[in-house]
Amino acid sequence: MKNKKKTYILLILVLAVWGTIGYKIISALNPDLPDIQQQDFAVNTNYKLDTKIDTFSIQTVNRDPFLGTYLKKKSKKKTKIKRKETQWKPVHYYGIVKKDKNQMFIVTINNKQYLLKKGQTKDSITLVYGTTKSITMRYKNNSRTFYLKQK
Repeated sequence: MKNKKKTYILLILVLAVWGTIGYKIISALNPDLPDIQQQDFAVNTNYKLDTKIDTFSIQTVNRDPFLGTYLKKKSKKKTKIKRKETQWKPVHYYGIVKKDKNQMFIVTINNKQYLLKKGQTKDSITLVYGTTKSITMRYKNNSRTFYLKQK
C-alpha cells in the first residue's frame, strides 16, 4: 500500500507538469488578441515647410583610416596633342623597275617622275619601304602608304 501511494502522488505530479506544458503551448498557438481602439487624429493642413539649405564641404583625406597608410595622389591625365595634318605634295606610285636587292620604284612627286631606291629622298619626301603593290613614304615625320596606280 505504501508503494501505491507514492505511485499515485508521482502520477499526479507528472500529469500536472505535462498539463502545464500543454496549456502553455495551446495558449501560445491561440493568443487572445486585444481590442484595438481607433484613435481620431486632428488633421492640420496649415503647415509651413522649413527650407534651410544645409551647406557642407568635402575635404581630401591624406591617410587611410583603416590601414594607416598615406594615399597616393592621382596623376592627371596627359592630354594628347593633336598634330596638324601636313599637306602632302601629290604622290603617285606607278610600279617597280628592278625586283632584285636594289629595287627601283617609279614614283611621281609633284608631277615629276623619279626612280627611287629605299631611303632615297626627293622634294623632302623619303621612300621608307616598298613592295610591288605599295610604297610607304615619309614627309615631315608623317608616314603614308601609296598603292599602285593603274594607268
